[in-house]
Amino acid sequence: MTTAIASRKPLTRTRLIGFIAMGFCAVGYVGFALALGAGKLEYLPMTQAAIIAAVAAVVGEVGLWVGAGCLGLTLFKKRKALFDKVMGRKPAASDV
Repeated sequence: MTTAIASRKPLTRTRLIGFIAMGFCAVGYVGFALALGAGKLEYLPMTQAAIIAAVAAVVGEVGLWVGAGCLGLTLFKKRKALFDKVMGRKPAASDV
């Protein structure tokens, strides 16, 4: 029996860093929301909850920017390679 699933390309280092950074983004923003929720429900003092939420928000924001930069760079490289192929241009020496 044969499968009709095409083999996927392995992740490049840039894409792997981008996906890991997006994971940190999600964890940071969820931690931000949970810390503020714990402060509002008075599980933690509001000052302590605000400090924890600020740190988690910074982690989420850094993850967002790094992930968007890395994943955007991979899309740019794919699009540039496609344009080079369509226009009949040779790839740059650094791309080889």
